[in-house]
Amino acid sequence: MFISKISIKGFRCFSDSCEIPLNKGLTVLLGENGSGKSAIIDALRLLFWEDEYGRSSAITVNDFWRPNNTGKNSPVSEKIRIDCEFSELSESEQVKYLPWLNAYDPSKASLHLEIIYDKKSNKKIKRTIWAGDSKAGIFEWDTYNSIECNYLPPLRDAEERLRAIRGSRLSRLLTKLESKIERDKDSEGNPITLDQKVKEHNAQLLKDPLIQETNKRIRQRMFQALGEYLGQDIRILFAETKTEKILESLQLLFYPKYTANYESLSSDWFRELSENSLGYNNLIYLATILAELEDTDEDKDDTFRVLLIEEPEAHLHPQLQTRVLQYIQSQAEKGNMQVIITTHSPTIAAAVSLDSIVVVTRTDFESVPKAIQLSKCGLDPYQKFLLERWLDVTKSTLLFARGVILVEGLAEALVIPELAKRVLKDYFCSTFQDHPSEKEYTLEDFAVSVINMGGVLFKTFFQLFRGASKNHEESKNDDSAAETGIPVRCAGITDCDPGEKEKPSEGNLCECNNRAIELAKELESEKNAYCRLFYNKKTFEYDLALESTHNLTLMYDVLIEMTESERTKNILEDEKKQAEQYQTPQERADAAYKLFERITHKNKKGEYAQRLAWRLAATDSEFSVPEYIKNAVIWACRLEAEDKDGQRNRLQA
Repeated sequence: MFISKISIKGFRCFSDSCEIPLNKGLTVLLGENGSGKSAIIDALRLLFWEDEYGRSSAITVNDFWRPNNTGKNSPVSEKIRIDCEFSELSESEQVKYLPWLNAYDPSKASLHLEIIYDKKSNKKIKRTIWAGDSKAGIFEWDTYNSIECNYLPPLRDAEERLRAIRGSRLSRLLTKLESKIERDKDSEGNPITLDQKVKEHNAQLLKDPLIQETNKRIRQRMFQALGEYLGQDIRILFAETKTEKILESLQLLFYPKYTANYESLSSDWFRELSENSLGYNNLIYLATILAELEDTDEDKDDTFRVLLIEEPEAHLHPQLQTRVLQYIQSQAEKGNMQVIITTHSPTIAAAVSLDSIVVVTRTDFESVPKAIQLSKCGLDPYQKFLLERWLDVTKSTLLFARGVILVEGLAEALVIPELAKRVLKDYFCSTFQDHPSEKEYTLEDFAVSVINMGGVLFKTFFQLFRGASKNHEESKNDDSAAETGIPVRCAGITDCDPGEKEKPSEGNLCECNNRAIELAKELESEKNAYCRLFYNKKTFEYDLALESTHNLTLMYDVLIEMTESERTKNILEDEKKQAEQYQTPQERADAAYKLFERITHKNKKGEYAQRLAWRLAATDSEFSVPEYIKNAVIWACRLEAEDKDGQRNRLQA
């Protein structure tokens, strides 16, 4: 069985009910800071009463939802409700969890938690937990406690959590394994336990001359100071004699290299964890948790285990992140274990299957988070293959963004972020009269990512977002049929690609040869709120040059700078002077086409784009941005959708 979904209401950022779908095996929750990922993990911890030390997770008044304009300790929501649905219960699990079963589908079960904040009662916070369809039924705690849930927090100091202290991860693992170990037997056939071995050690310790002399001197001073009637006797022994105390006194050491015959290594070669790197200490900590979850008892094969991990990428370089994630995924596929991970790492996002990913997003801090299962975005097998191939570390940032701009190639990916700065500055200066002229914004200020697809894969990438705009009332009761999408704006920028020798201009457009333009019309006809395709007159460089004489001049300057031949430089200087004299649209079109041919000659587009982006970043020279790029930037940043106060508030936040 596995947790197929959890519903949360009234808890932290979840003002209203939100349903979060989860995957069998591995679920990776992606999203920006404040989107609600940690709240989902903590809701599961509350439901299973689990924290990282094995005790029940506490709740305070501040865990109840309240809007931003409400002070601390003043919750608006007086009730937290967490509902969990389990799916695919086997026949043995249906027997084990019989009171939890769905009355109409025995392969499903449910668990519920209600927490009430009562201002009138002395006992302010009250928990009620029940399972199945009836709140009035008898709740069997043995069944509930059979679920093993472990929590791994965002690790900043794994060494501290591995210390020899009460409730440490190492002592928990040792305690769990202690009853399962085959031990040597004494003369009567009874197993020799750890505490018996310590008692034997203490007996031998008393015979040591150093211990005897130290013990003798302390006893003498006690007798001389207090006398026979007031004095006390003492004995030096090994401190811990009870098994649980012994286990809590043990500590981990490390050797900076893995070796198969580690038993042959001297203990002196091993080092304290304080000498190890933070990343490897985190891995040691994670290994103790995975070892704790592993259970080899055949009679416990139906034990359901849940592992909650927050930000496993802490202090790990990309290769280690990938290896660790792949191992966790393989463990999740074994036995009856479910792993739920939160992450900000694009490396991890790129390392797992799309089917494992759930994107958690919020449009602003007042809205209820939304959780989108990528396996329900309607991707066909070919689209899924393409996305998994192209979602490398750079491109996977689209799963963390509040807005996305898709481009076809490197030139657009390099230059458009610089053009966006000019678009945003002009927009705010024209919208707000008191806006300081020196104030600039970037796409990063609006959490918008520019994604280079390396082609025209718009339909494939749009599929991740397109379904968010559709109404699925007819399929609400059929999870398998429902198609959804990430509720984030995704703008595509593409070339019109008319004939090679054609020179389109304002009022003299050419017929488009780009098949993606049909997709633009399709999105427009369905009035899609999350996907739009913006296109130009010919190609990216041509349209930049066509926009104004200032653009032509600056673009020629960039080309001249990267040209080594003095003869060619002189030719380009002459062409630039001629271009600056052109007046009619056709003359500017001729000049733009000539410059475009120069840029594309001998595959110079990539180098030219880098130099143009640098020039735009380093200068305040006048440079006009084509209308289709302006529209794409404004729309992806959601600026046309907000009132002025909303824009101000969002930027200040």
